[in-house]
Amino acid sequence: MKIKITIEEIRKYLDIETPEFPKYVAPLINLANQYAQGTRPRVVGQMSELIQEFEGKTLKEWEEWYLKKKPDAIENATEKILQKLEELRNAMNKIDQHTVEQWVRDLVIVKTFTRLRFQEAILKKGAEIKRTNYRLAKPDEESKGIDGYIGLFQYL
Repeated sequence: MKIKITIEEIRKYLDIETPEFPKYVAPLINLANQYAQGTRPRVVGQMSELIQEFEGKTLKEWEEWYLKKKPDAIENATEKILQKLEELRNAMNKIDQHTVEQWVRDLVIVKTFTRLRFQEAILKKGAEIKRTNYRLAKPDEESKGIDGYIGLFQYL
């Protein structure tokens, strides 16, 4: 029997409150943290090692133990993330319709064209080296992650 348990269920069973955040706030903080690297081991400690050292049983015990071991970690991580959020806020203020249109055009037109031509160039080069033929993938093959074939078919 396969049993799945969600993080929400774990929190409920362990009587741990789930914080509520306004829409988009948690993903934005997460994004800022990825850039800021605020929760990396050099800032908050190597969590996998710390949890092994911890001998308590409860969340409260863990919090007290961790904060004694790493008294500045939460504040340092928070500051790093807040700084990055401020940088993101400043960047957001620079985004207008023209900027978004440029980004969409680059993605849809330029990157699509470059990616497809890049794939074809690689397939051509591979076929040239192997002295055989090639073809780009068909749409149903692309949906399976296939870019093309070298020397695996005959032209009809």
